[in-house]
Amino acid sequence: MEIIVNDTNIFIDLHSIGLLGALCELPYDVRTVDFVVAEITDPEQSEAISELAVEGKIRIERFNPEELAEIISEHSSVPGNISIPDCSVCYYARKHSATLLTGDSQLRKYAGAGNVAVRGILFIFDELVANNILSPSQAAIKLRELVAINVRLPKAEIEKRINLWSKD
Repeated sequence: MEIIVNDTNIFIDLHSIGLLGALCELPYDVRTVDFVVAEITDPEQSEAISELAVEGKIRIERFNPEELAEIISEHSSVPGNISIPDCSVCYYARKHSATLLTGDSQLRKYAGAGNVAVRGILFIFDELVANNILSPSQAAIKLRELVAINVRLPKAEIEKRINLWSKD
């Protein structure tokens, strides 16, 4: 089963529109790292992720001392505004040949430059529809909810999907 590694913003966005559980219904091995979980400070979001981890639907990975040293070393050499949690998910995805899920543009560029496969929230929506977890009309409704709370999303791509999925 293909591994997908989630960054913080994906969890926050999906939880905000009630689709965090739906992510775990996809035919992927859903993982994240402890640095990402530590960034989630909202108690409700944190509890939801913890529950999914206890149920075995999300794996929260931890690093050994050698891996931590590699992550810190990588972080010290990264230009720009890439955080240690960002470096940790990128490191994990690269090490496990996994797809990184993030909406962070700097992390997307950094990961892509390091030959890590990167996808975003629209990939998840496409997969939810393709796997019949959401109907197209439900997906359009949820995308509208998401765009109302996250102004950084690619509006043209979202509009294409809303228009397509609203026809069903």
